[in-house]
Amino acid sequence: MRKAIAIEFDGCLCTNAYPEIGEPNWPVIKRAQAEQRAGAGLILWTCREDQLLLDAIAACEGWGLTFDAVNESLPDWIEEFKTRPRKVGASEYWDDKAVRMPAAPPPNERLDMNQIYVLDGEPVWSDGMWYIINGKDGYCVDRYGKNKRISDRCYHGAYRRKPEENV
Repeated sequence: MRKAIAIEFDGCLCTNAYPEIGEPNWPVIKRAQAEQRAGAGLILWTCREDQLLLDAIAACEGWGLTFDAVNESLPDWIEEFKTRPRKVGASEYWDDKAVRMPAAPPPNERLDMNQIYVLDGEPVWSDGMWYIINGKDGYCVDRYGKNKRISDRCYHGAYRRKPEENV
C-alpha cells in the first residue's frame, strides 16, 4: 500500500487566518509535492466545509498542490481495508497542532544484560517479581526495597511486562 499523508490546511499548509486563506507555507508545500512525486498519496485534512473548503482546495491548486483525496482516506486504502471510517487513514498526519506521543511499548522480548544495564529507573519483570533498575550502579531494587546486584537477579533475563501480559 502506498504511503498516505494527511495534511491539515489552516496553520500547516498556510498561516492560520481562518476563515480567510493564510499565506502559503512553502517549505510544507514543497515537501508535500516531493512526497507526491515519490509516490505518496496526499489527503487534504481540514475542518473547512462548503465554500470555505472549496476556497482551500482552490488556494492549494494555485500553489501547485493537488490532492488524491479530501477529508477521507485514499481510494486504494478504502479498497484495501474495505471500510470508510470517519477518521482519515494515513501513514503520516501533518498538523501544526500535533503533539508527538511516545510509541507503544516494545514487544515483550527478553532483555539481555547489556539492555538491562542501560535502563535507569525503569521497572522490569524477572524471577517472578518486579525490580526497578539502577543500571548505572549495577543494582536493582526489589519490591521489599532491597538492593540486589543486577547480575544476581536478572541472569535469567528480564522483561518489560510480565510474561502472561504478552499479546
